Amino acid sequence: MKQIKDLDDMSRSITVDMKVKNLIEQFEGFKLLAGAGGLERKVSTVTVMDAPDIYNWMRGGEFLITTAYIMKDNPLELKDLVIKLNKNGASALGIKIGRFIEKLPEEVKETANSLNFPIIHIPFKYAFSDVIHPTLSKIVNAQAKKLMMSEKIHESFTQIVIEGKGNNHIVATLYGILNRNVAFKDLVFHRNYIKSKSAEFNKDIENLNLKDVLDKYFNYPVQIDGSLYGYIIVEENKNANTLEDLDKITIEHASTVLKLNIQKEISNHQIEQKYRGEFIQDLLLNKIKTIEEVNNRAALYGWKMDKGLVCLIVDIDDYKARYLSLDKTMGLEKERDIIFRRIAANMKTNFYNCFYTNYSDSIVFLIEPDVNPMKDFFMKLKKVSDEIRKEIRENSQFTATVGIGSFKASVMDIYISFIEAQKAVIIGRTIYGRDNTYIYEDLGVYIMLFDICQGEEANSFCNQYLEKLVDYDMMNNCEYTKTLRQLVKNDWNLKKTAEDLFIHYNTMKYRFSKICEIIDLDLNNREDKFKIELCLKLLDISKQSSLFMETSI
Repeated sequence: MKQIKDLDDMSRSITVDMKVKNLIEQFEGFKLLAGAGGLERKVSTVTVMDAPDIYNWMRGGEFLITTAYIMKDNPLELKDLVIKLNKNGASALGIKIGRFIEKLPEEVKETANSLNFPIIHIPFKYAFSDVIHPTLSKIVNAQAKKLMMSEKIHESFTQIVIEGKGNNHIVATLYGILNRNVAFKDLVFHRNYIKSKSAEFNKDIENLNLKDVLDKYFNYPVQIDGSLYGYIIVEENKNANTLEDLDKITIEHASTVLKLNIQKEISNHQIEQKYRGEFIQDLLLNKIKTIEEVNNRAALYGWKMDKGLVCLIVDIDDYKARYLSLDKTMGLEKERDIIFRRIAANMKTNFYNCFYTNYSDSIVFLIEPDVNPMKDFFMKLKKVSDEIRKEIRENSQFTATVGIGSFKASVMDIYISFIEAQKAVIIGRTIYGRDNTYIYEDLGVYIMLFDICQGEEANSFCNQYLEKLVDYDMMNNCEYTKTLRQLVKNDWNLKKTAEDLFIHYNTMKYRFSKICEIIDLDLNNREDKFKIELCLKLLDISKQSSLFMETSI
């Protein structure tokens, strides 16, 4: 901490920026004539007026000094000069009043006041060189000290990284140098690092949403190549702009080392996650045959899996289809990774013990119950899952379907819960639709349908009633299968189906009659209707099952 104190002492001992008010303080007899609102303007150089159009060569920050000889016959020309100097970024105008112009016209003063552009009286005793040389020396010396201070700050932060210290230490160092309440909002791992003496600041960082925090406080984005890692937050009125350049340089150095730390953490996380993921995947695929091996491998990560677990899958809807349809897939992969990190952070917040692994478009959790009775725990799982789906829907271009397996008292049986969670996703998405949460044990008869559709008998049953219709469509370029699906979806309502397909009701009646003829069933008969409904459900479940398995394991 001594290093921080030394940096703090040094930063207090130097004036980094020369301002207009410093000019008045530095030179005896300098007097402000107008434009008091501009005393905080920064001065970067001093120049002498040698032509009436000098303003064309202003680059910003100039203190322009003049005898006003050019305007001696018409002092009101100073008004136009002030306007143009201000427009071109000059900081102030110094005039030797009493030599060629006896008095500054009131109209010029009013203009300067309205623009907050300082006009300063320079006494006769000063030659221009008496003003230029000391001022430039002070500016150059301040810039040199500023560079030296910047280098020491950089070394201080770099040393933190070399010593392997974390983000808490970086934020504490920043707090020590700035002497202001600071925080870093980590958007990668969803953590807040705060160093503050203000209870209000702490509360705001922890409880306000990100937009409100950024609106209320000065903030500096920590990002690389468009990837936003988080924000450095400083307790400073965002519109006051009172942070000095050295403060901003300090924040930039802090940002640099935060980037390094986060990249290192991401890399370590990915390596660790790879090995943890392999262990969990071995559990899910029932590749581990003894409880001793489970315990030994779990112990490597400080885990205990002796209180029973439930498997939960969050599967991103349509991710694979969208991925294959785009030439540029990196954006989707980044968005998926962000979604996965948010889901993991949410689950860790809500459950004391949960272990997870990622697949291409799904994330699988093994969760230890922390609520009794078990019915209440499943209610909690459902509630958290719904919150996760809402967050995905509102913060990405995707939705997600969640499947929850049953509780298994032994970790050796967790693969069964995994299979059940997969079935819950497939069955729920097929029967009821995507963007929902499905608990395996609540799916009732549809579990039986899933098991049936995996057998050859189901395939034969479906072909018996639908193969002729599919073949007819292919041979005659028709859409009778699509029409039948829509008809079943609308509970056999011909009028509603005609409206949905944008066809005339008579056309719909003709199609209905033709479908009955092709498949050789009377679809006015309840039993025959049931056969078709069952065929379509079996086909859909089988199709979803194949798609899900392709993108999972």
